[in-house]
Amino acid sequence: MRKIKFLVYFIICITHSLYARKTIQIWDKEGRTAKERLSELTVFLPEKPDTSGISVIICPGGSYYWLDMSNEGFSVARYLNRKGISAFVLSYRTSQHGSRHPAMIRDLQRSIQLVKENADKYGINPEKLGVMGFSAGGHLAGTAAIYFDANFLDTKTSTSLKPYFVAMIYPVVSMEDSICHKKSRKNLLGKKHTAETAKMMSLEQNVRPDMPPVFLLHCTGDKTVDCRNSVAMDEALTNKGVKHRFLLLDEKKRGGHGFGIRPAGKATGWIDEFLKWIYTI
Repeated sequence: MRKIKFLVYFIICITHSLYARKTIQIWDKEGRTAKERLSELTVFLPEKPDTSGISVIICPGGSYYWLDMSNEGFSVARYLNRKGISAFVLSYRTSQHGSRHPAMIRDLQRSIQLVKENADKYGINPEKLGVMGFSAGGHLAGTAAIYFDANFLDTKTSTSLKPYFVAMIYPVVSMEDSICHKKSRKNLLGKKHTAETAKMMSLEQNVRPDMPPVFLLHCTGDKTVDCRNSVAMDEALTNKGVKHRFLLLDEKKRGGHGFGIRPAGKATGWIDEFLKWIYTI
């Protein structure tokens, strides 16, 4: 009898596990390009969903060249699941396989569309789907927040592409030489980009009053992406009256960059500060 009960329990756990973490290709098989086949969304559903219906699409960083899927993707999703939040980790196209702007924002907008259209299946509120991004992924999240009414999908959609919120974690923000993360700019825009395109993708220059709330995090000791990126974004958000929270942590010897949800020093626990914040917006 105990063996039967254990077997039933084991089957239930396996079934839930398979459903709770499933990877799907975001572009329809018919008509998609070879590069679009690389674009995937991994679904993480919690055992005990939060009653708020809030969910998050996560965009890992990697200088728009590679993706830190484990540290800035899957581990974050699992943590959010433990807090009852559904998460979707996006493997978006990068320059490693020959993709440039607007391929990245197309992948994110398609993911927003796809998750919202399947909200009942995932047990979430389609109006409470946010986006979180790390480093270059933070830039991508910010792009979705600013250009939510610019449809990069090349097809009409009645689904709103506006995130409920965006979280930009040690993000690339500016494409200006003084504070730009040049690897990200090169991988996103190419070497021969125009000044107009660079200005368009300098998020601090395009902040608008009607964009969604923003959570910003950066460390002063970040030697990869200058913290002045987030300082400039904070100033722009303040000037435009956008609801946001900015955590600039004095981490000259710790914290730094690329720590995901497991930093040392004062940055430890930032994810819980984020979780508190999303229930205030």
